[in-house]
Amino acid sequence: MKKILCIALIAFGMTAQAQSVGSIIENNEAISAASENPGLTLKEKITVVNNEVEAGTITKEQAFLIITELSDKAPDEAVDVVSSESYNEEWGGIHNPFEEAMEVKMDTVVKYRTEISPFIAFGVGNVATDKMFANSEFGYMRSNYVEWGLSLRTPFSKTDNRWGVRYGLSFKYNGLATTGNKEFALNGNQTLTAVSDKNLRKGYAYLRNTYISIPFSLDFTTANKTYNAANRKFVKNAGYNFGIGGYIGYNINSKQHLRYNDENGYKIYEQQKGDWNVNDFQYGLMAYIGQDKFKIVAKYDLSPVFSDNTADQNYWSLGLQIGF
Repeated sequence: MKKILCIALIAFGMTAQAQSVGSIIENNEAISAASENPGLTLKEKITVVNNEVEAGTITKEQAFLIITELSDKAPDEAVDVVSSESYNEEWGGIHNPFEEAMEVKMDTVVKYRTEISPFIAFGVGNVATDKMFANSEFGYMRSNYVEWGLSLRTPFSKTDNRWGVRYGLSFKYNGLATTGNKEFALNGNQTLTAVSDKNLRKGYAYLRNTYISIPFSLDFTTANKTYNAANRKFVKNAGYNFGIGGYIGYNINSKQHLRYNDENGYKIYEQQKGDWNVNDFQYGLMAYIGQDKFKIVAKYDLSPVFSDNTADQNYWSLGLQIGF
């Protein structure tokens, strides 16, 4: 019968010794079920312990204690226990103790690092006038936004991927579509809408503001990685993801787009570029929730769209973000 080697390294000063092995086993559902299952061999039980180490539910030190406990309860299987004194003579400098006792190579232990992924987002947008979302003068379906850029996620721990910080750089295009054949017009230092003297196609004009944006958020995910011993590679497992944070941006372009028919029936497309009294800086709050690379994202500008309008009009957006 193949011998299964367990190493009890008391000299390591394991912090897990402060907690009884029995309570560690009882508090772990998978290990508790395996230890009480008479149909499992000792090797199979140790495999369960290995899996819990990889999942991050127990530490390596706790695993050593659990394996020793399981070995003592398996008299039908040959087990060699190497003391801390003989460890240095027989194994020191040749084998890694965790590698030998747990049958896990150190380069197969899952580690998490900063991940970079491009993304694109799109959806509807509009303004809340004096914090009121209803009865906007702009079309709810024709007003929309598009955003694309790079997203980076850095976990707080190299061995635990659940919590981290997400940040990046993006370009965002916020659009507002008028109603009632109106177009945007300047009235002194204010930007208003007025009935157009043109026959606007579909009865609306479109103002698009372009921003360079830096989003940042506290991020939680259930996605993780596991090592597939059969294929000798890491496998990424999809999970649920949510976060809350904010963003800051700078306006780099503002254009009004007009489409109309002239007196001769010709179709005209006109772009009017200017600052339109749009705030140079943009900042706001955001939240998102989704599964893996698909998220529903909501954003709300704390800064008004126009700098000097009597009524504050704060842009909001709701859409789908797709990561690659």
